[in-house]
Amino acid sequence: MLGPELINLIARPTPIFLEGSASIQLTQQAAKDLGLKDGQIVQGVLAARGDLLKLVLNNKELEWSGSNRFKPGDKLDFRVETNLFGRALIPLARAARSLASVPTSPRLLSLMHRPAQPSVLAGLLRPGALEALTAQFGGAEQLRANLMPSMSKLSPLMVKRGLINSGLFGEQNLAAGAPNTGLDLKQLLRSLLRSMPIQSAISADLESAIDEVESKQLESLQAQQSRELSYSFVLPFMDANAVEIEFYRDAHNSSVVGEEWIINLHTESPSLGELWLKTTLRSAANIEMVMWAPRADVAERARETASELEYELQRFGLALEKFDVLNASRPSVSQELSGGSGQVVDVST
Repeated sequence: MLGPELINLIARPTPIFLEGSASIQLTQQAAKDLGLKDGQIVQGVLAARGDLLKLVLNNKELEWSGSNRFKPGDKLDFRVETNLFGRALIPLARAARSLASVPTSPRLLSLMHRPAQPSVLAGLLRPGALEALTAQFGGAEQLRANLMPSMSKLSPLMVKRGLINSGLFGEQNLAAGAPNTGLDLKQLLRSLLRSMPIQSAISADLESAIDEVESKQLESLQAQQSRELSYSFVLPFMDANAVEIEFYRDAHNSSVVGEEWIINLHTESPSLGELWLKTTLRSAANIEMVMWAPRADVAERARETASELEYELQRFGLALEKFDVLNASRPSVSQELSGGSGQVVDVST
């Protein structure tokens, strides 16, 4: 559990560019083989190969012209960026602030370097799954009433309540002396974990789900230190599969008129298959959307009903400037990665 005393200490330093160091250009296929996604921060290790130094990422060796500035065993961070030729690894350096003054336990480090992977929490929160667990120990009615609304009755207030109860703010509320309402999703998961047999399959899933929530807490803290806002959480429903939601706003720039918000959604529907939606909100009223649907019939249906979406948005004073529908999986969603020395490790997301 993240204690209140750590909340102001454990945010990761903001990366800065290593001046003069060359980037590494990769083809799309090479990037795919490495499990890289656009915007990801990955960590590699330099290894001696004869008289040369090679950069090792996910057990694959890469040539890097900037390696002569380092020694074997050095670990370096790179940002993945998409360009016209595929994807590039841009070398980064950590900020000068040392982590030596921060109480970084193995648990904390594992959360900070947790690799990108499919949401375990979304699977646990599918209709009926968590309710069946809570029914064994009581609390099923509270779960349904307070944490799992009906998608058919979805409202902005329900989304706001889902964010508040997502587990992202538990320690913050505790430190502020707020009353314990018992409606925090992470509290519920921990309560269930204490009731489960040790080393059972369910307990492993619960532990992974708690790790997922706490890694998102760290991401939010890191964003705050950079004057950004970033909240990632899972919104469960009693009558539909859970939706993964991410709100993001870049650092405030007083020279720019208005703020740009990005909202990413991901879910898997029994009738529509897997879906991704990226919404960019500009100037408080203008919207651009990109939707990914692997099923061709679903993508075509979305294109045909785009005018209905535009009309519904206009009712709320929003103008749909662009709506792209792609018959594909979202490319930025990477396959499950594993950590360890010299392997791809997502340290920023």
